[in-house]
Amino acid sequence: MKNILFAFIGLIILCSVTFSQTDPCSIVYKGSGGIPRTRLIGIHQNLLLVSDTGAYKIVNTDKIARIRFDNGKYWKTGAAFGAGIGFVGGFLVYQIWGKKKIKFLPKDPTLGVLGMFTVPSAIIGGLIGLAFKNIDTYELAKLNSFVKAKEIKFIIRDHAQYK
Repeated sequence: MKNILFAFIGLIILCSVTFSQTDPCSIVYKGSGGIPRTRLIGIHQNLLLVSDTGAYKIVNTDKIARIRFDNGKYWKTGAAFGAGIGFVGGFLVYQIWGKKKIKFLPKDPTLGVLGMFTVPSAIIGGLIGLAFKNIDTYELAKLNSFVKAKEIKFIIRDHAQYK
């Protein structure tokens, strides 16, 4: 029974190490070319293991000039900032002009702040956030082999798919 338990725990640990890979990235070589949509798996000394469309490749880190991660867009951040600004603005409007009879303000302050200020501001902030890309680019061309390998280890740890 103990052997089965240890085997099961070992299998879980092995699977978590096996599937620890990064989000999709692009590797650019020093001269020209590179690997467009790949995942970084691991590094040993100056050899980098990457997965490329169903196959694994070993890349010498001396050839790598740049690693680029495309993390999507900033629409969530824009929507959050827009909602915060809209909420504060709506709260101030109801504190300053809420007691006066202004026709465009609903009588219920919760509905007014939420419906007239927070939600539209969140939509506008999200649309503004769609205009900006979240890209992480790591320039590795000027680093020596040892420092480049350490930097790639940190890159793999920062962009791990399963943390």
